[in-house]
Amino acid sequence: MNSNPINVSLLYGTGSPNPEYQEFFSAIENFKLLHEAEDPETFLIQQREKHPDLVLVDLNGSGIIPSWLTSFIAELPQTEVMVCSHSRDPDFLIRVMKLRAGGFIPLPLNRAEFLATLDRIRTEREQRQNQSQNQVLAVTGTKGGVGTTSIATNLAVALAEIKPREIILVDLAKPFPHVGHFLDLKCHHTIMDLINSADNLDQTFVQKIVQKHKSNLDVLISNPNPHLNANTVPDIGALGKIFFNLRTTYKWVVVDLGIWPDQCYNRVLQNADQILLVTELSLPNLQNMKIIKALFQDLLLDDAKVKVLVNHYSKNYAVGLKDIQNIMPRSVLHPLPHEYSTIIEAINQGETLADAAPRSKLWRRLKEVAEELVAQNEAVTAPQDAVRPGLLRRIFS
Repeated sequence: MNSNPINVSLLYGTGSPNPEYQEFFSAIENFKLLHEAEDPETFLIQQREKHPDLVLVDLNGSGIIPSWLTSFIAELPQTEVMVCSHSRDPDFLIRVMKLRAGGFIPLPLNRAEFLATLDRIRTEREQRQNQSQNQVLAVTGTKGGVGTTSIATNLAVALAEIKPREIILVDLAKPFPHVGHFLDLKCHHTIMDLINSADNLDQTFVQKIVQKHKSNLDVLISNPNPHLNANTVPDIGALGKIFFNLRTTYKWVVVDLGIWPDQCYNRVLQNADQILLVTELSLPNLQNMKIIKALFQDLLLDDAKVKVLVNHYSKNYAVGLKDIQNIMPRSVLHPLPHEYSTIIEAINQGETLADAAPRSKLWRRLKEVAEELVAQNEAVTAPQDAVRPGLLRRIFS
């Protein structure tokens, strides 16, 4: 019997407790009921100290999706949320699956089906623990034009020099993703191919969608979104499954997140291991940085995992590094030299700095940042590997 119980919390979405759950749960082994609540606000307060592995949202016999459910799911990025109901209405089930809340469990609960769900969640939890050294690195900016995509692209290439074929660059910039243009890659397949098949992902299919760049970097490009109010990646649950798959395959998942705050943006930030915030030394950027810091605090992000990359840095500006430190005192600052013409020429040619300007100060500095990121990650994970020798080999053998 597995000694690690699955932690489950229960939200009565209709506001009416159901005593049948207690009787059902009493017969389940390797299981712990953390909390019960009758409204989402109380529920979220209860979960602040310890996040459950699974949340059951009981809708009893209702066939109506609560208006608060989408935002509720977004507040629990590391938890699987499943809807429970007696309703079998096809339209209701379709709306539930579009939420990608984790799935639907029919009521009354079936012991065999529930145990299978717990086993799946336990397996995924163990995989996440074994993937702890694999990093999601989100790159965002304080405003348009600061060089978010160029930094994300070239930094990913620099990481790929250190870890060939162990790095993937994911383009989630909205509304106009440009990683494909920067790397001169044709748009044969995009992340939408994976989103549309999120329930049936396997490594063979993922690798057919991922594009290979000559720099030993794998790339997952996105679609342009001319409708500015539309979400380029509408299915947050599917996106989570894609990232779970990518973490299994790659040491580093570098995400060009752009500067478009929405539910997708927030979810990626919450699941990222590290965040690179690209900015420039100007008053508008500092003002935006204050807003972004407030957003980070609302998302309960740790300032310590944020690194600020100051693009086009010069000592001659009225705004200096101390002004950034006053706003983000716990963040590491990385000044990047001002080589605007160099980076623009590389972009126009569809080349990386490694090819277009390998001796440039900017490329050398980005390589230093990549080396520092890898060294810090390996320093943190090395003691874990020493404690569990050969674990990954046993798992994948």
